Amino acid sequence: MTQQTMIEIGQAGAFLSVFFATIGSTLGIAAAGIAAVGSWKKCYAQDKPAPFQLVVFAGSPLSQMIYALIMMILINNKIQEVGGSQFWHICLALGVFCGIGLGFSALYMGMIAAKCCDAFADTNKGFTNNLMILGIIETVALFVMVFGIVLLNTVKLPV
Repeated sequence: MTQQTMIEIGQAGAFLSVFFATIGSTLGIAAAGIAAVGSWKKCYAQDKPAPFQLVVFAGSPLSQMIYALIMMILINNKIQEVGGSQFWHICLALGVFCGIGLGFSALYMGMIAAKCCDAFADTNKGFTNNLMILGIIETVALFVMVFGIVLLNTVKLPV
């Protein structure tokens, strides 16, 4: 395998972190967004003010895209630094697995956010408590990113 091919495969891994996170974020935002629109409709039908805070819930799965972007940049920088060499497979695997982890976190965050929309629209209470639950699953995404960065930083050229 040529040096250029190894670099390209490593870069594909960098992009795959964003790709898989995008799938999860899209599905999570769709679930929460659908719930937010339905909750607003319910509020309008009951002549209640529609809470703007539902936008926070609907957009919450988007943060995993930021983490995936960070991973993409760091993986790409590492693959350029080591010139492909024997580390392309680590960069590929790291991108794929970080992306999948971030994607699942975003998907389930969206599902939780959907229920948060429903509960908050009904009661107009518990916004902070709902955010705390979303924060717990957000922490999972942060762990995926941080552990990925730690692993990536262990990749060194042999001396």
